Amino acid sequence: MVRITIVGEGSAGLLAALIIQNKNKTAKVTVIGSDTIPVIGVGESTVGSFGNLMRTHIGIDMNEFIREVNPTLKHGLWLDFGKSDFHYTFQTAFDFQKFNKTLPEGLYFKGGNYGNNEYSKDMINRNRPNPNKLSDAFNFDNGLFLKYLKKLAIRRGIDFKEDIIKTIQREGDKVVSLNGIHKADYFIDCSGFNPLLSKEKWKSYEDTLVNDRALIFTRETGDKTRPYTKATTMNNGWLWEIDHSNRTGFGYVYSSKYTTDDNALEDVQKHLGIVIPKHRVIKFKTGRLERHWVGNVITLGNTDGFVEPLEATSLMVIGHLSIYIADIIRYGNHMGDLPEQYNDFVNTYYDNIHDFIFAHFIYNKKLDTQYWKDYRKREKLFTKDRVGNTILQHYLKNGVHLKFISHAYNETNPFGLEGWFAIFRGLDVNV
Repeated sequence: MVRITIVGEGSAGLLAALIIQNKNKTAKVTVIGSDTIPVIGVGESTVGSFGNLMRTHIGIDMNEFIREVNPTLKHGLWLDFGKSDFHYTFQTAFDFQKFNKTLPEGLYFKGGNYGNNEYSKDMINRNRPNPNKLSDAFNFDNGLFLKYLKKLAIRRGIDFKEDIIKTIQREGDKVVSLNGIHKADYFIDCSGFNPLLSKEKWKSYEDTLVNDRALIFTRETGDKTRPYTKATTMNNGWLWEIDHSNRTGFGYVYSSKYTTDDNALEDVQKHLGIVIPKHRVIKFKTGRLERHWVGNVITLGNTDGFVEPLEATSLMVIGHLSIYIADIIRYGNHMGDLPEQYNDFVNTYYDNIHDFIFAHFIYNKKLDTQYWKDYRKREKLFTKDRVGNTILQHYLKNGVHLKFISHAYNETNPFGLEGWFAIFRGLDVNV
């Protein structure tokens, strides 16, 4: 029987525990947490693969999930970026073609508002969660989500220990025990931005993704919810709006190199025309570890890497990597090289997500504040030898068709061709 101990009971720890246990029925999975160590606790937003992750890889009853977590349905993003705002839908737009049109839907809209696109209309008009549709994403309250995941984990026999890690016993690259009592074959570190178990170096993205703060608050908004996340260009960053039941969560994501916390508060109050009575500022860092699986220690969640709140990739990354970890544990590492290959894969995966988010910033020409002028100068830092730049160069030369870039269909590129194409078209990239 393989023993797996997970440190941290936030989203990363609980999702990893459920996925690994679901794929390794005989494994003994233990989660170590502490009520004295709070989780970040902002509203969660997901991508279109979330429903499939929950149903297929955790075996969740989506009807129960909706009853317990009370999510709102998310069909995409409304991006107030570029010359005009545009929609980024989770349904296919650039492959979808109606019988009376000569081109797929998305190809009729170069920049500007995709409001006439059939799937954009669908995104705006649909609202009620449909648990039988695998491609839908959700917005939900992080507290309710964590409460539901822990309840489900306990029901499935996952063990929870209340403890604070004070001592770590090691033999070379391997952890032998925590506090002298917690022993396992694998330790998964989900402890947050300051890893407890990993000693690996951090590769920072701060030169290209400069935001390091999020000013968050909520407002009561009644029972009307929008089935998308709205992202709005601000003077020194961008603002998210995520609707939950009877309230909306806001987050102004900005860089402390360009503005202060007080000025950020003033900026968002002026933008919304309100006084914000209560808020908090969360600090974060962008980047990833150089290695993610060393010895018997695996890092996951913010411990492992964090790109940017834009596009809500955190739960997607946690889910996808947990599946790969579960499979390696399940099928074994017979040649001894799977951790090394896993590390190469995860580095490429994070870097491709970085490039996708980076493109949102360097091609956004809506405002001419110093923040955005400097971002446009960083275009030269868009990495030349990765898939994002390959798609960009093909797009600039060919305009409308990306079908034949076969290596863009790759698990290290979670946005496929649709995602990149939607951003390039929406931002009217023509450099």
